[in-house]
Amino acid sequence: MMNFDELARSPGEWLRGTGPESDVVVSSRIRLARNIINFPFTNRASAMQRGELELLIRERFTKSDWGFEFNYLTVHTLSPVDREFLRERQLLSRELAGTDGPRGVAFEVQETRSVMVNEEDHLRASASQRLPTR
Repeated sequence: MMNFDELARSPGEWLRGTGPESDVVVSSRIRLARNIINFPFTNRASAMQRGELELLIRERFTKSDWGFEFNYLTVHTLSPVDREFLRERQLLSRELAGTDGPRGVAFEVQETRSVMVNEEDHLRASASQRLPTR
C-alpha cells in the first residue's frame, strides 16, 4: 500500500533540482490517450461498465511485471487533500481529481510514468523527464 507521507517527502524525478539553475524546473511531458475495444467511451459508459474497466486495468497493473514498480490508486477512495496532492504532482488531471466513481491512477515510484484510468479516455498515459540545464 502506498503511503502519502512517504510520497510527500520525496519529490518526483521531474521536480528534483540539481545544478546551477536548480531553482527552475525544466521538464518535458508526452501523453497518449487510448480506448479499450468493447467498452463505450467513458462519458457514455454506465458506472458498472466504468467499474469493469477500472478493475480490468487495476488487475493488469498489479499482476504484470513492467520492469519497474507501479503504485495503483483507486481515485474515489482518496481524500480531497490526497487528490489535490496527486494533481499538483501532475499524476492526476483536474478532471479526474474532481470526479467520483470507478477511476484510477497508476504511477511508477519516480513519478516519470503514469496512467489515468477512466478520465476522458479509458487510458491516458504520460511520461515526463527532467531536461538537463545548461
